Amino acid sequence: MASRLKKMRRALRRPFESGGYRLAGWLIPRLPRSALLALARGAGKWMSRFSPRLKKLGMTNLDAVFGDTKTPEEKTEILQTSFSTFALTMLDLLWFTRHTSERIQKYVHLDPSLEQFFVHDKGFVCITAHLGNWEVISQIAALQGIEIAAIAATIKNKAVNQLLIQQREKSGQTIIPREGALRTLISRLRKNGKVAFLLDQNTPEKQGGIEISFMGFPTPISSAPAMLAYRTGSEIVFGFCTPQSDGSYLINSPGSIQPPPFEKGKDAEEITRKLTQEIVEQIEAEIRRHPQHWLWAYKHWRRKPQKEYPANYPRY
Repeated sequence: MASRLKKMRRALRRPFESGGYRLAGWLIPRLPRSALLALARGAGKWMSRFSPRLKKLGMTNLDAVFGDTKTPEEKTEILQTSFSTFALTMLDLLWFTRHTSERIQKYVHLDPSLEQFFVHDKGFVCITAHLGNWEVISQIAALQGIEIAAIAATIKNKAVNQLLIQQREKSGQTIIPREGALRTLISRLRKNGKVAFLLDQNTPEKQGGIEISFMGFPTPISSAPAMLAYRTGSEIVFGFCTPQSDGSYLINSPGSIQPPPFEKGKDAEEITRKLTQEIVEQIEAEIRRHPQHWLWAYKHWRRKPQKEYPANYPRY
């Protein structure tokens, strides 16, 4: 009965969600940059004060990762900025759909460390995280004439999900359906294509996750990027887009990883595991450099029954 009521509420909510998203898609791109930044800051303050569930989730993660190395006040400030960063990312997903080229060129800057990777005849696996504005990376790549393919998470509201896919593909990104995605991505890389992954989410083993250490905790993380890079010999490139104080973004790269040459008969599983750990360590280092821009209000760590965990492992 409860499940049926939940489905009914969701069905009744969908038209309003779709209508609201369409309205936001018309209104948000017409706002000045200053108004957008004010909205994002206001949303961060609102979520920090009036969303106890999200605040508790974020503080649980911050307490687990930083312990007593940061004061409660510092953690509160990090979380509020994290909320504002996420709000701005979602707002900019719509804002950059209008006058895209002019706005990207004005407000998104590419660090020289990444310029060497923006060449057309070189395939690579791009790794980023839910840190800063991960959406805009593919947009600036498109302006450079480079198409990046990615597997995007599906939103339950099919109408909103379709609108979101259209907006992403309009900006130059290619969205690949999850079914049969790995075969498609391997083919793209072998043709010197570019593929991208967000690699800071808990991925169950049945979906290709392998347990490694992330932020000091055992965490199942997708092995797909490491496996693809190893199988195709593609370089693994890191790109993170962090907000700047003037309302712009800076996309930088802490470096890249060249996987070992693929050899039949070698322990591909162990090589993939080690490579995945190397990738995640780079992500972790970037999160620790900019903790205020990471998505803390998410269940990054999930307990399994009958398994031992460290005392400070998050309990949601």
